Amino acid sequence: MPLPKPREGDTRDPHLPRESASEPVAAWRRRMATDEAKVIYKERAATAETVNADAQTHRGLDHMPGRGGDKVLGAACLFALTYNILRLISLGG
Repeated sequence: MPLPKPREGDTRDPHLPRESASEPVAAWRRRMATDEAKVIYKERAATAETVNADAQTHRGLDHMPGRGGDKVLGAACLFALTYNILRLISLGG
């Protein structure tokens, strides 16, 4: 997950932990400062974000078609199955 953009006028380094931050959040901020984390985050656009865009644009999952945890989980599982099958076909598998 990327660091949030600083608010206007905030001159603090976004990678430095805040005074009120828990240890996991502080570790996340330090980790996002590394070059390795920046490279991994850039690769996200070609992997996870394409799935999200497909779900919203082509499969109508910009809102959930049902209410309740079971129906939402079912819709998400059906989308994941459909997406994986379509990718397998498009890659010639």
